Amino acid sequence: MTDRAEGWLIDLHAEDHPWDDAACRAELSADEARRADRFRDPAAAVTYVRARSTVRRVLAHVFGGTPAQVRLGTEPDRRPYLPDHPDWYVSWSRTAGVLLVAVRDGAPIGVDAEVIRPVKSPAKVLRTFYPDAVALGAIDDPETFLSAWTLLEAAVKATGRGLAQGARDVRLYRPPGSRRCALGGIRGAGPVPWSGRTDRFAAPRSPVRVMTAVVTRGPAAPVRLNAWRLP
Repeated sequence: MTDRAEGWLIDLHAEDHPWDDAACRAELSADEARRADRFRDPAAAVTYVRARSTVRRVLAHVFGGTPAQVRLGTEPDRRPYLPDHPDWYVSWSRTAGVLLVAVRDGAPIGVDAEVIRPVKSPAKVLRTFYPDAVALGAIDDPETFLSAWTLLEAAVKATGRGLAQGARDVRLYRPPGSRRCALGGIRGAGPVPWSGRTDRFAAPRSPVRVMTAVVTRGPAAPVRLNAWRLP
């Protein structure tokens, strides 16, 4: 998988997948299990447990071993890291019961996923974090707004800077005639260029549609995205 990003897009509530929630919970770390216990909403707890179990299943698929054996840590900038595989990077995002998780060897990666839906005052929302939003033109179309938003989120996850501090360093643009925005670069993030892509997927639970973004350092790397199937 060297020099290639690979991701998995999973519907955590797909009716055609027989989730074993007890088995999923058994794969969590003690800290993850305690966090699951703190959810007041049982449905939210189930979604969290399935998501963390799926992240672990993906990493066990990539590196070998069992999901329970995967060690996950958190950098000071809140990015996840893999103590046993320091040259690898992982990122994940969850929206309305859909999980996107991606890994890459040798280069930072960030991902974001959002259910495609109308957003109230999208230009105002985007300008809150991205002052150059006006240069993107009209963004009332949910696909236009969410392409920009997911790229921002994925970019700041990849750099570890966070939306409040890192979004202003991201450069977005709108290709002529395109509904979607694209990544032009990230200022102050080293001499190596950054690349990003967005995709739209229809979830198994109709009519849910999801916008995904993957941002990584280096020229546009092939991204193998496995949609709606566990590894």
